[in-house]
Amino acid sequence: DARQLPNTDNSVDAMLLLGPLYHLVEKEDRIACLREARRILRAGGLTWAAGISRFASLFDSLSSGFFEDPEFAPILERDLEDGQHRNPTASSTYFTDAYFHKPGELSREFLAAGFQVVEIAAIEGPGWLARDFDRLWNDPVQRERLLTIIRKVEREPSILGASSHIMAIGRK
Repeated sequence: DARQLPNTDNSVDAMLLLGPLYHLVEKEDRIACLREARRILRAGGLTWAAGISRFASLFDSLSSGFFEDPEFAPILERDLEDGQHRNPTASSTYFTDAYFHKPGELSREFLAAGFQVVEIAAIEGPGWLARDFDRLWNDPVQRERLLTIIRKVEREPSILGASSHIMAIGRK
């Protein structure tokens, strides 16, 4: 249970949280998880924590072809309204119950747990939108061009939510 870790205080240099912040659907539980991570970190230690973007269901439904599914419509509406992703169907296509963050929310939860926020980053970055990503990546000239452009926008706050997954990095 990420809200009650067995480690002693100040016992680790780094934490990696891949799952707790979206599988813990209540804000209090997410902050408890982050406080636990902070508790067991040594001074100056870092925590990396992944979140799912509030807009991930929209992107996934459009790119995977189930946007028009009437069973999915209320799931998407709630995701966009309050981030509480609920899947009452038997379809694993629609993921499981989870919480989907806006980038600023993830940052505020880190601050509420006592972390200094080092960075909020897009995990996929804008390259995931390329229809022919493999071709671009395999062409050395186009790969370098793509990386150059991505480096110019990777820290742009207004597009962080365009990634399906976001990463918060916090320092104790």
